[in-house]
Amino acid sequence: MSGEVLKFRAGVCDYDEETKVCTPVPCQGEIVVKPNEEEEAMGFWDFEWRPLEKPVGRELEAIPLILIPGETLWVPVKSCKNGRIFALVFSSNQRYMFWLQEKNSGSLGLNELSEKDQKLYDKMINILNVDDDDVEMKDA
Repeated sequence: MSGEVLKFRAGVCDYDEETKVCTPVPCQGEIVVKPNEEEEAMGFWDFEWRPLEKPVGRELEAIPLILIPGETLWVPVKSCKNGRIFALVFSSNQRYMFWLQEKNSGSLGLNELSEKDQKLYDKMINILNVDDDDVEMKDA
């Protein structure tokens, strides 16, 4: 994966720690993951979510982060039944929620991963050098 840039459409979600409810923000967005130029030898990656439009009545800023393999997880939120949501979880327990915006084919449920979604998940796991057994699949 070295040198490869991963880019896909995803929106950001608001997450209420108290109620544990994740609400997608209605705004088209994009995630770009690429090797960090300064720390490439250490295997660090730049992760950036950025809005592709401005939602009405709300200001959304880009979310730039650094991914450290072994310290970050990309976890599907299985409890969500009306979309495909992933949590980016850091070892500090800081988390960001994102919803995939590519439409699924009509035969798949709203929360079912398509073949393309699964490939995207596999690439993120590869970037983060995470053993699949380390990822808690039911919830973030």
